[in-house]
Amino acid sequence: MSGKDLTEALRALTEQGKPEDIGPAAMKTRGAAGISRASALLGGDNNSTSAIASPLTETGYLMRTFYAERSIRSSDGLWAMKIKPVKSIQFTDARQDPVQINFADRP
Repeated sequence: MSGKDLTEALRALTEQGKPEDIGPAAMKTRGAAGISRASALLGGDNNSTSAIASPLTETGYLMRTFYAERSIRSSDGLWAMKIKPVKSIQFTDARQDPVQINFADRP
């Protein structure tokens, strides 16, 4: 590239436009969002909600389910062990409703 071409390229870059011309366009004004109302009917008695009532109490250890046994090894290879990861646990909440927690098999 010759000196003249470089000078011309620099001039074109510096004279592209005024600072107020650079940047995104202004946002258009919009009207207010319309009103929308909705309701949902919950099953059961009037005191029921969709939330879990604390505290959770495990139903029993024998109710747990497990994934297949697998071996894990430390990153440096110095130790290895067999584990049986928990698949799900059964609980009851404060209202005596059943709650089940399911765990993922692998990350």
